[in-house]
Amino acid sequence: MAAVGEGDPRWIVSERKDGANVNSWHWEERDLSKHTHAELKKLFADLPIVAASEAGLSSLVIEELSEVKGDVTVAQRKGKMMCYFELHLTLKWKGAVAGSDEEVSGKLEVPEVDHDEFRNKYNITVTCKENSAAAQKVEAVVRERGREAVRATIVKFFEKIFQEYHIGETLKSGTAMPPPPIENTVAAPSSAAAKKDAAADRVDVTSVQWRMRWGAPIEALFEALVSQQKACMYTRAPAKIDAKVGGQFEFLGGVISGYYVDFQAPTLLKQQWRLKSWPVGVHSTVTLELVKEEPSVTTLKFSQVGIPAGELQSVKEGWKANFFDAIKMIFQCSMEYLVKKKWKRAGKHTSKQVGTEEGIEGD
Repeated sequence: MAAVGEGDPRWIVSERKDGANVNSWHWEERDLSKHTHAELKKLFADLPIVAASEAGLSSLVIEELSEVKGDVTVAQRKGKMMCYFELHLTLKWKGAVAGSDEEVSGKLEVPEVDHDEFRNKYNITVTCKENSAAAQKVEAVVRERGREAVRATIVKFFEKIFQEYHIGETLKSGTAMPPPPIENTVAAPSSAAAKKDAAADRVDVTSVQWRMRWGAPIEALFEALVSQQKACMYTRAPAKIDAKVGGQFEFLGGVISGYYVDFQAPTLLKQQWRLKSWPVGVHSTVTLELVKEEPSVTTLKFSQVGIPAGELQSVKEGWKANFFDAIKMIFQCSMEYLVKKKWKRAGKHTSKQVGTEEGIEGD
């Protein structure tokens, strides 16, 4: 057994001055969001939906990808390559019936497409500004062929990303993650435009931290947190859990979703976590650290950072009602919330002293 403070060298990855990710052991990720947004805008610019004179139309194209939101992340852990993304797209289209001077236009909107569903037939809504007979004819073609064009373009783009980054594969020892895409240099936007874009992308966030003392063995508490069967029991709703680094999870029938960034049984869980109602691409980071106090007593340190402003109270109530209080009730174990309380002592001839003592959280 290693001495206190040393650890077993077989399980330690030394920090290197050169910053190298030895044997691809550390969690490493690259943000491809800006690259993806830019490339998709190029791919959709003036993209033909049908050939000229096909389907009785003189023209039908996707003019532009007018709006794209969401994050795209490529990551690796222990050499395993993964890609996570969730996007919202709005595209403008225009067309005309053969022999008519009337131009018809509208939008194609993808409310959500992610790494799980991008190869499938996900929802795409079609709207048309005009309401004439010609407009109805063009819109009918867009509903069939326009949706096909959007899905095919998205699949083609992400299949290329998956190939370049070897998504789903395990890199050989010592193989580095592929370099990030080279971005084309463009003229910097005006300061006013930059401020406007920054304000649109920024989401104000907050955080929560708790410490809990559980009357349960550390192994049992950890299992309750990562067992799909047990999660279905205490949340009383469907759950999906792939309990490993990079594995995805869903609770409450998909109301909560995310993936594991770190997974060290039975002491540590780190997740990228979101509610379905949050804006596309917004995730928070949840960390659960378990510390064994006694054979049947465990301290759980919980933190969640990156919660959108205005969601804090509902997130706190949800964790307590659906997880911590529910686990306590279902598995009949004691649990109390702990807090550090300040105390002061001031004497006539002594300086003021401030310390802490452990107490029970009041709310």
